[in-house]
Amino acid sequence: MLPAQLPRSLQQAIAEALMIEGSMTRHIGGTALAFTAALLAAGCGPVYLSDTHATSTPRAESFDVGALASEPVATLGVVAPASLQGFSPTLSLALAAAVAEVSPPIREIPTFETINRLSDQGLEAEYADLLTGFARNGVLERQKLRRVGSGLRSRYLLLPGLAQVDETIIDKFEAAGLKLLRNRVTTLRLWLQLWDAQTGHIVWESAGEITVSTVLLSPKQAVPLEETIQKLLFSMIQDGLLRGKTETEYYFD
Repeated sequence: MLPAQLPRSLQQAIAEALMIEGSMTRHIGGTALAFTAALLAAGCGPVYLSDTHATSTPRAESFDVGALASEPVATLGVVAPASLQGFSPTLSLALAAAVAEVSPPIREIPTFETINRLSDQGLEAEYADLLTGFARNGVLERQKLRRVGSGLRSRYLLLPGLAQVDETIIDKFEAAGLKLLRNRVTTLRLWLQLWDAQTGHIVWESAGEITVSTVLLSPKQAVPLEETIQKLLFSMIQDGLLRGKTETEYYFD
């Protein structure tokens, strides 16, 4: 029996390929080739399913979401456990790509430009202390935040965080002892906060989770991690921040 969670078109393609080959045990070599052809025929890229869920706080009453289109919004560096710091550049790039797609638009200063501007202003130590303090107590110290915001000429600052990255390989279909179908399951948990540098307050925050199951013929066929992160961040920003929804959930195949 084929896995029920596969898209119907893929199940049908696989079933037809196996029927053409006849007995699986006597023609395993041909079956494997036909199975591969069926997957490729179902689509040139990897076949995958994803489940996205995000929860957001209501926006602060004093916050005007329209200001994000007229004033530059600076993005700070990613806050993550030491074991996940290596994913920080990927998350930063995915965040910039997600912000570029939302509507109405947000005038974002991406992380690398934020750092460059602060360095030009001689505020790199202040910036480092600001993030170190947050990692220690979960708060952006008000005076440092105000100086950083002033140096960037940005009232609002985005602070992204990475909480968890898990990846496992699951065997889903076998024939005559050969593993013909494998799933790579990736789970990501992220959070995002928007700070007001003038008041030192959080005006909005969101936590999101996405699980992606990719049908593999080889490990190289996985959906790129940056694409997965971008999809989650887009839903958090578009629905949670710009549309004011407190909970969103999507299922894609």
